[in-house]
Amino acid sequence: MELTKDKLFFCYDFSLQRKLKAKGIRFICTAISNDQRRFWLYFRTPAVNKVIKQHINQR
Repeated sequence: MELTKDKLFFCYDFSLQRKLKAKGIRFICTAISNDQRRFWLYFRTPAVNKVIKQHINQR
């Protein structure tokens, strides 16, 4: 399997990260970006996409 950016999701939103965690979706890793912002890295799965869409629609 080739890993490309379209198969990964970099989450910089604490609220969205909490929603992903609440759904039992585990992140690959967490880190601090070059501009000192924490992010969580996820595989972009249908479950992740569903939570992202719900999050966007609730704004």
